[in-house]
Amino acid sequence: MGYLRNLPTEEVKNLASLITSKKNQIVSMNISNSDQLQISLFTFADGETISEEEYYGDTMYLVIEGETYITQGEQKYYLKTGDTLMVPANTSHEVGGKGAFKLLQITVSE
Repeated sequence: MGYLRNLPTEEVKNLASLITSKKNQIVSMNISNSDQLQISLFTFADGETISEEEYYGDTMYLVIEGETYITQGEQKYYLKTGDTLMVPANTSHEVGGKGAFKLLQITVSE
């Protein structure tokens, strides 16, 4: 049984090209989802945000295109293409940006 899906198997592709932005929307694509590991690819339209979310496991964010911010309490982190940040389990945070961007999210739990 395979745990990964929605990934190319017959050719090499750029990760950002696997998901397409839509005006005024946040689009997501699940790459893996098990009890211990969730991997998702997101694209955010210009000005879109996800506010005050919390995950059951440690979550790594990797910006694959564009720029974004992640806010935890009073701290705001600015990330650009290639940057990564880990948010500890059960930590409330917000993800958003001024312009459109694409993001890989990996959440790992025990």
